[in-house]
Amino acid sequence: MAEAYPWQDSLWQQLAGRSQHAHAYLLHGPAGIGKRALAERLMASLLCQRPTPQACGECKSCLLLKAGSHPDNYILEPEEADKAIKVDQVRDLVSFVVQTAQLGGRKVVLIEPVESMNINAANALLKSLEEPSGDTVLLLVSHQTSRLLPTIKSRCVQQACPLPSEAMSLQWLAQALPDCSAEERVELLTLAAGSPLMAVSLQAQGVREQKGAGGRGCEEVAQATAVADATGRGMENHPDAASV
Repeated sequence: MAEAYPWQDSLWQQLAGRSQHAHAYLLHGPAGIGKRALAERLMASLLCQRPTPQACGECKSCLLLKAGSHPDNYILEPEEADKAIKVDQVRDLVSFVVQTAQLGGRKVVLIEPVESMNINAANALLKSLEEPSGDTVLLLVSHQTSRLLPTIKSRCVQQACPLPSEAMSLQWLAQALPDCSAEERVELLTLAAGSPLMAVSLQAQGVREQKGAGGRGCEEVAQATAVADATGRGMENHPDAASV
């Protein structure tokens, strides 16, 4: 199951505690703060047969999701890093949406990063956002909402996912990076523009040391930020960040 980050507690209660769910949510905010993890937790809860509202992790639905073989779950993302989500991919998604849920519950779709859809793909998605079939919930994750069509945004419940406070980020980084000093964690968080997961990734890349050795660290930060913004997964699902 995706990690539960402490700065998402109130947002999680707000989303997962709903008695009725919207047909589409747009989770948006800076890269490197755990939006994908939040979407995956909500997806698991929506599919779970005994949510509390956290997914139980033991029912048939949870076990299928954990195995990656849940018939009522669909994840849409670029086929290659830094590439667009293509219109043919969205058409396959639309075919999934119109089907009946095989386990008799909800169908849940996760799209990330939604801004990577080209214009044709975005237009193909609009009808599913406007008139979803059956009990279907679409979870859209965006790092740059300015790149989205207004019609995409208007068809979703928009949920901002803000940066955690510096104090909360540093408290979390103290556990995630125990071998770094307090000063080093502050420097990493500054280089990551306040994104704690990006800070973990930058430490794994040795950016702070490179910066001290010859200034290359700034280039690495810019590259890492560009990757995170373009793919939506560069920081939030970096293996070093996911392991903490």
